[in-house]
Amino acid sequence: MTLLVLVPSEMEAARMALPDRDGVDVMMCGVGLLNAGLSTAARLAQGGVTRCLLAGLGGSRDPRRMPLGTLAVGTAVRDQAFGVGHGRAFQGLDEIGLPPDDFPPPVLELELPGVPGAVPCVIASVAAASATVSQATTWRRRHPDCLVEEMEGYGVALACRRAGVPLSILRAVSNVAGDRDKANWQLTASFRALDAALVGFLKTHG
Repeated sequence: MTLLVLVPSEMEAARMALPDRDGVDVMMCGVGLLNAGLSTAARLAQGGVTRCLLAGLGGSRDPRRMPLGTLAVGTAVRDQAFGVGHGRAFQGLDEIGLPPDDFPPPVLELELPGVPGAVPCVIASVAAASATVSQATTWRRRHPDCLVEEMEGYGVALACRRAGVPLSILRAVSNVAGDRDKANWQLTASFRALDAALVGFLKTHG
């Protein structure tokens, strides 16, 4: 049986020390909720996967509690993509009057991977990343438990939930959410944290 390690982008895969061993498959799931969710669902439909790990970069919505270079581990992942409005005005599918059977829960629980030094938090999955720090701050005020912003977790979590496969999410904080100036990003420290986390995760689950 197989541990499936999911990485969103070529850039992340090229800079991570990804495992090459029996019982572990590595797959680029693609960037974005739909891309990542669909590719994960297609792989899970082939069978043989007993656990998934989504690993990559993320943006901090609270640099005091989640500084750059920190490794975040998801306790749950929240949908902040599907609904109406944005930021403080956002209303999820559970808030706009649709019958509950028409949509999945807005928050999906995750398996804690037990990686030492990782900071637990709720992961926020968005369709479009915050364009400014102000936008990210508005999101944080609405959902203060969401300390990290990313673009794949909820889609992957939904695919795993429907397949009955547990999922863990590790995100290294490379930037402040909304800061689009890559000169301010801390990629080296973030990938170092991810590599250390993968080693620890595989010792326990690989």
